[in-house]
Order: sequence, then C-alpha cells, then structure tokens
Amino acid sequence: MYSTKFSITCIFIFNVFCNIQFIFAQDSTYTVTVVEYGPNLNYSLSPEERLEFNTRNYVDIIAKATENKDMDLIIFPESTLTYLNSYATTAATLPPLYDVVLCNYSEDSYSKFLEEFSCAAIKYNVTIVINLTEKDKCDTSTNCDETDHIFYNTNVVFGTNGSLLARYRKFNLFGEYGKSKPAYPDISIFKIRNSSFGLMTCFDIQFTTPAFNLTRQHQVENIIFPLNWISELPFLTALQTEQMWAQELDVVLLASGSSNPSRGAGGSGIFLGKNGPLEQVILSNSSTKILSHQVSKDAISTNISLVEGTNDTDVDNIAKTLDDFFMLVDPTIAEHNFKVLNTNENSVTETVCHGDEINVLCCNFNVSVTVNEKIENNNDYDSYTYLLVAFSGVRTFSGFYYGGIEQCGVVACLNETVSSCGRRFSNYSNVIWPLTINSINITGNFSSSENKIQFPTTLLSSIHPLPVSHYTWDYETRDSQIIKRLELNKPQSRLLAFGIYGRDFSRDWDPLRNNTGNDGSGSNVVKGSLMSLFLLVVVSLIL
Repeated sequence: MYSTKFSITCIFIFNVFCNIQFIFAQDSTYTVTVVEYGPNLNYSLSPEERLEFNTRNYVDIIAKATENKDMDLIIFPESTLTYLNSYATTAATLPPLYDVVLCNYSEDSYSKFLEEFSCAAIKYNVTIVINLTEKDKCDTSTNCDETDHIFYNTNVVFGTNGSLLARYRKFNLFGEYGKSKPAYPDISIFKIRNSSFGLMTCFDIQFTTPAFNLTRQHQVENIIFPLNWISELPFLTALQTEQMWAQELDVVLLASGSSNPSRGAGGSGIFLGKNGPLEQVILSNSSTKILSHQVSKDAISTNISLVEGTNDTDVDNIAKTLDDFFMLVDPTIAEHNFKVLNTNENSVTETVCHGDEINVLCCNFNVSVTVNEKIENNNDYDSYTYLLVAFSGVRTFSGFYYGGIEQCGVVACLNETVSSCGRRFSNYSNVIWPLTINSINITGNFSSSENKIQFPTTLLSSIHPLPVSHYTWDYETRDSQIIKRLELNKPQSRLLAFGIYGRDFSRDWDPLRNNTGNDGSGSNVVKGSLMSLFLLVVVSLIL
C-alpha cells in the first residue's frame, strides 16, 4: 500500500516538474517572423487599390508564416502598405488601445483594412506589427491645416485577441512632409511570453529618442524596427547599420525592411546584440522573403555560434547580383581628411585627424597587407584603392536633418581621390581584388559624453557586414576621454569599409522645425545646405 502511494506521488511530482519545465521553456523563447517585403510598384493603381492589394498580400504572408507552426510575432516594414504620399485618402483613425476588437466590428468608424488585420491576429493567433499613416483630429495644442486632421507615421500592434496592443508614432521624421512629429515621444513597450518589446521606426536609429529611452532607461531587450531605409556608402547601408546598432546597444533588433533596390531600399534581419545576425537578407530585386526564427530570452547574454558564410566565393556571388542596387554616398566624404594606404609596405601605421580646435578627432591606423602582384598588374580589370579617412563635423541627411558625426575608417575608393570613396565600380564581374588585408587596428579618441555614441561599422562587397567573430570592438577610458578600438581578426580581400561611426547629438539641428541651430563646425553646415538641392531627387526616389 505504501509502495503504491509512493509511486503515485513520484509520478505526480514528475509530471508537475515536466509541466513546469515546459512552461518555463515556452516563456523563455518566442518565435518571430520578420518580413522583407517587395511593395507593389504598379503606380497605375489608385492608393485605395494599392492598400487593398497589399493588405491581401500581408494576410497571405501571415497565413504562410503560421502554417503548421506556432508563431508569436510577425513584423512588416515601414511604408509598404500604402504610398508614402497617399495619406490623405488611406490614412486610418485608430481605436483606443486594448478595448476595441475591430474584427467584425459593428460600427463603420474604422478602416476596413484594420478589421482584416484584427481578424488575422485572432485567426492565426499571432501578434502583428504593421506601419501605416495615422489620422487624428486636431486640438488646440497642435498645428493643423485646413483638413482639421493631423497625420503621423505610426506602427500599430494587433494582439492575439484582435485589439490594439501598442502604438508608436515615429519621432524622427525623414522629411515626410504633411506628417507630424508628435509633441512628446511615444515610448511604446509591450510583452510577449515574458519578453519586453519596444517600437521604433527607420530614421529613429540615428537618434537618442526613443532608442535610448527603450534600451537604457527601460532596459528593453527586443526592438521592433520597421524601416524603408535608403542605403548609403560607405558607413550606412541597411544591414551594416542594423548590425552595428544592435551590437553596440546589445539588444535584439528585429528589422523588417522594404525591398525596392532600384531606389535604394532593402535589408532585413534578426540581430542578436553582440552575437550578430541570426539571419539577414538584402535582395537584388523587389521581392518578398520571410525570416522565421525562435529567439531565446537570453539570446544576448549567451555566446551563440551563428552560421557565417563569408568566403570570397559566397561574397562574390551575392555582390554580382547587386550592381543595380542604388546607393547614396556620404555627402561629406570629399571633406574627410585622408591618407592613401601604401600597399608597397607590408605594415602601415598612420594617424589622420579632422575637425576644429573644439571638436578635433584623431584616428590611429595600423594596417597589414599582402599584395598578389600577378593580379595587381592586370590592367584589363578594375580594382579598389584604400584610403584611411577621418571626419569630425556636421553632415546633412539628404537635406532633411543635420547631425554631428565623428568617424574613422579604411574605405574602398575608385582611385586615390577621397571624393571617389563610397562609390562602386558598375560591373562587379570586372573587379579584381589583388589586396588581402591581413589585419586592421583602428583607435579613435572621443570625449566621454552622454551626447555621444560610437559604433563598429563594417562592410563587404556583398553589402553585408562582417561577421562579429571576425573583428574585436572594445574601449578604455582615460580621464575625460574614451578610446574606442576596432580590430580585424581575420584576413579579408573583399572589404568596402571598416571603421568607427560616431554620433555627436549636441551638434544636431533640424532645418524643417528649427530656424537656427548649433552647427558645431561652421562651413560643414553651409556646404551641407547645398544638399537641399538634392532634396527633390531623394523625394522622387522614395515616393
């Protein structure tokens, strides 16, 4: 009798233990789909038709992503549901958070497409993040035009019960005329399976708000990041920017990008902080790819070995498909101080400084190279020249905003002029790589300040960043200085950029919303203001 009771008790305890283990396992991971989405480029469609078409596509993707698997979260990009400039007819009024389930809602107060996403969240038992243009009524505290409405670039989150779980209004607008910056930043946080998620959008990644509010103040470890990013050489292509930001802030970045290569848009991934990407993608044509993975709650606190296909053949195969991928070029590149990398020496040590007396930045370079002379002397092909560059000043972001920048780098250039840096040869199949860079050690002396941050920025010819295991990123402090060091650990022969990208927020100003600003370095802003002429070109590219 006692033996039977003991056996039953043991079985009961074992079952309870197994159930606890199962619940713990469920709560310690989440499954996410990040969508690289190719928007409908048929401009003969009306804005309403495009919205209807993309809504159907989104729901089909949700169905596919959740087929035969449990999915906790699915994320769509910025500005792919509707035309960027069609907000007057497709903007949506949002219901209050939590209270209203729009699926089969009896009233006609809200847009039909919102109801479809509400129903999809319920049907597929998944949390859905979309980006849209929100329409809200004006009040006495807001500046409004004759429409009596105010418009926002907004991320909305549908919970599994069909109600709105969260809303985030983009705080740092990239131009976006007709849309408003909220009077106060939305710091939007929600939870899934005991993991906290924060929201930000595209250009926000260049600023402190809401990024630092989420990661430093609220310790949010998972950042949802819809974007319609236009890549810029040599330091701000999409995947390059996503990896460096996630690595420096040491958070999981869930980046969902618009795929439109002819206009510079593309680049999505799941980045596990200092561990690098779980998966990343940039497509050569406007198309859609879904990245689905399980992410552990301790993904950023545990060293994880990720699959990294970065041999030269893999890099070349990707790079050959990206010849027609449009890229902006850093508008300050011609203002960088530089020295040409002397490939006649196996080891080169140089210092390059830039800036005024107050904001001078000195970059120290130690580079070791090997030259394949047989390849080098083949004049029938193109090959890159490497320059060691430094810059401390203010740059324009396509005329929409001015930001303080401090950067050091080894960059690939078409020739020995700095103005040729950040540009690619037009036919990758005609490029040869006679130089193997065995090692690079870059240090930069930055003043220690809450208004500054630095990132490790790397780029291969495949427009992918280097695997994080191929370089070391660290720092030391000396009095009021912080010494940042970036070191290459594995020889490379397909480098486009390797350096330190720094932001100095104290020198930022917004020409669209401020009449004056602290330019921080005189002529850089004057020269940068000429980039406003480029404004119409950029607008035409992103519309």
